[in-house]
Amino acid sequence: MTDLPDFEKQAKDAVAACIAADSVGGAVLTVPVICQQISHAARLSKEPKPAVIAVCRGSMNAVLLGGQNVPDAAVALLEALPNMSLMMSAGPEDLMSWVMEGIADVTPMAGAEVRDALRAKIEEKFMGASTIFDGFCEAAAKRG
Repeated sequence: MTDLPDFEKQAKDAVAACIAADSVGGAVLTVPVICQQISHAARLSKEPKPAVIAVCRGSMNAVLLGGQNVPDAAVALLEALPNMSLMMSAGPEDLMSWVMEGIADVTPMAGAEVRDALRAKIEEKFMGASTIFDGFCEAAAKRG
């Protein structure tokens, strides 16, 4: 039993509130909120990896359910990570991997079209990273 907050739910609620406040601005405006949630969760957790994955899963769920562009939000988040890794004990590669895993966790619900668009955008911006993302998507699909 843990007394840590439900990072996934907190992130989902925070991002949903951001989208509701400015649905015209698009999903990219949610990135600062997601980064704040990641930072908060990582500080409160002894083990940041599961916390970061949970935040990203919840955040991307809110983006998806809010009718926003998941690939745009995901890539904008990944582009913001180098600045975040400087404030965390995790290295940039680890942080990017954890975030991609959390993003991949929403692909079974989002469907093949969104997954393929995510993969293409990730490959376009971060050459070679789509192979890692594909592995996370396969694992997420198996978990169902």
